Amino acid sequence: MEFTAESIARALTAIYGKEVDIDSELEAHIFEETRRIFAQAVAEGIADSVEGGADVPGDEFLKALRESVDVFSAFRTHRMQNDIAAQLTDEKGQLKPFSRFAKDVRPYVSHKNRAWLRTEYDTAVRRAHQAADWQQFEAEKDVLPNLEWIPSTSPTPGADHRVFWGTVLPVDDPFWKEHRPGDRWNCKCELRATDKDCTARPHGTEKDNPQSGLENNPGKDGHLFSDKHPYYPDSCASCQYSGNKLFALFSDLASKKDCHHCGKVSKSIERAERKIREKNRLENLTPNTNYEAFKKAQHSVLEYLREKGIAEYQHKGLYTGTLYFGKREFKRIRDHLYTGLEIDAARHLHTFLRKIKNGKYLPIDMSRKNYKLKISEGVLNYTSYEVFHRGEIFVIKCQVRRDGSLVTEYPYSIKQKKND
Repeated sequence: MEFTAESIARALTAIYGKEVDIDSELEAHIFEETRRIFAQAVAEGIADSVEGGADVPGDEFLKALRESVDVFSAFRTHRMQNDIAAQLTDEKGQLKPFSRFAKDVRPYVSHKNRAWLRTEYDTAVRRAHQAADWQQFEAEKDVLPNLEWIPSTSPTPGADHRVFWGTVLPVDDPFWKEHRPGDRWNCKCELRATDKDCTARPHGTEKDNPQSGLENNPGKDGHLFSDKHPYYPDSCASCQYSGNKLFALFSDLASKKDCHHCGKVSKSIERAERKIREKNRLENLTPNTNYEAFKKAQHSVLEYLREKGIAEYQHKGLYTGTLYFGKREFKRIRDHLYTGLEIDAARHLHTFLRKIKNGKYLPIDMSRKNYKLKISEGVLNYTSYEVFHRGEIFVIKCQVRRDGSLVTEYPYSIKQKKND
């Protein structure tokens, strides 16, 4: 139960490369992983309930739980991507080199976030279990009309909920709207249907009240966590997805905050899903798996680059200061594309070329058979530049050639950098 190293690497490159608006959009890799993890928690919790004798909840209820996972994942993703983005700049407000940024964010990703995730996951499993149990309690209350609060199964239970242990009250008693097992993080208490006689209604203190995000009964509303969870906004006006702040203000005045049924949150989730689908499509596009589709996409890039025209760029970030991109370079770029992601990145090549910096010097490889031919063509050496696209690092390689008195770079390939 944790984010894969690959998903974190892709998220870091997407955030560093400013491929996502961290204020209003969802970083697709973080969202996809978060949703996967909490969907797994729900499945595990329901399986535990069914194994204990409960029926599988109905389709509508399961759909509600899945949708609540999506919404929770959206708000958790927003918090996580902003925490990561906070490490982008140094003390002077300057963008850090990518290597330093990745190093500085590692403690948060590997320790702090992992600890939160474990607590949230375990609580999600228990709440999904309790939600399925509650559906069974409702279905059987004519036979087993009461519920009994079973003490914590923890080997070292705390004082939380101790005052409620052994309480027996009807399924429909208002008490269960205010207190239930699972309304505190890491709570391991349980409820059991029974026909025992009812007890007196206990009165807890403030310390026994539900914690933020756990006030709701997931067995009734189908929400894994409530919208009072710290990841959620206090109001529509303070929500990153609200868009029109005046409309959000009116929503607040009308007390209409409802994060689990908010159309703007749903649209943000849909945008992230589209990015995920497109990324998966491109990752599966290779000459080996779909030759005709790959060649068609490869050719479309050539046509696209031709439409952009011949261009010469002068940029301080270039190794030589000058880069030329003409018809011969178009064809070389096309012939060096081997995956769908590389084809997609090549369509943005003109944008990348205007921004590249910190070029890396690469000498001619004397071990290659064609090195003498390259020298005869005027090649002095090579340069490479790293760019970010779709959460991946791509390397643009250029030949450095002397044309008369001018030394210029000529791009010839854009390759996806493999994870180390």
